Amino acid sequence: MQTNSVLLVDIGNTRIKYRLLTDDGDNVTTVDDLSALITYVEAAPLTHLYIANVGKPTVEEALAQLCNEQQIIFCAVKTESEAFGITNSYRNPQKMGVDRWLAILGAAKLTDKPFAVIDAGTAVTVDFVADGQHLGGWIAPGFHTMKKALLSNTTRVFENETVPEQLMAASDTEECVAMGCLAALQGVFWSAKRRLNNQFKENVIIFTGGDKKLLTSACDGDSLSAANLVIDGLARYAEKASFG
Repeated sequence: MQTNSVLLVDIGNTRIKYRLLTDDGDNVTTVDDLSALITYVEAAPLTHLYIANVGKPTVEEALAQLCNEQQIIFCAVKTESEAFGITNSYRNPQKMGVDRWLAILGAAKLTDKPFAVIDAGTAVTVDFVADGQHLGGWIAPGFHTMKKALLSNTTRVFENETVPEQLMAASDTEECVAMGCLAALQGVFWSAKRRLNNQFKENVIIFTGGDKKLLTSACDGDSLSAANLVIDGLARYAEKASFG
């Protein structure tokens, strides 16, 4: 397999990300709809396409059909009970979103310490891992999801597009909503950090996702930030197929 002809695709709830296996980990293209990705796939000399999909099934079906027409080998990665030295705690691994599984695998390459990977996007997910064992996790609404839910169920509270950079006490209702959602989001981080500290003397938090900056501003300890852990996890599967 020529690694410069292998495409890694992360289909999320709101965006699609992709890069070649040979590209630098930060060299990721982000698009809002499938048409741009289809144009790229039609033009690029690809042999393999690896996909992680937590979006609509129709998107995956369209890509599978395109790959068949283009004679590209299509590989839809699914959550497993064990891979790359990581054991999943789920009794039914298929109930874990593949984005969480791949983020765990991507994060595991960054540290040998017990860690929590926090993926902040439409939802915020937390997964704890130590000594190759997934210890469970949490799922909560993301910052923008919380804001939309609150605004859609209240009157006389209006939308404010501002995303706060730092948590503080606000002096008008719209800002109070934004700060309250930020406080809730950062509370997930502090709860995860406390849980790690109670169990492990040395540990690390690894942030990823589109809203990770809302969490890194709260961190005052050992942490890492990785932009594209889901694609990094996909790369491990593609590399295994390429190099064994």
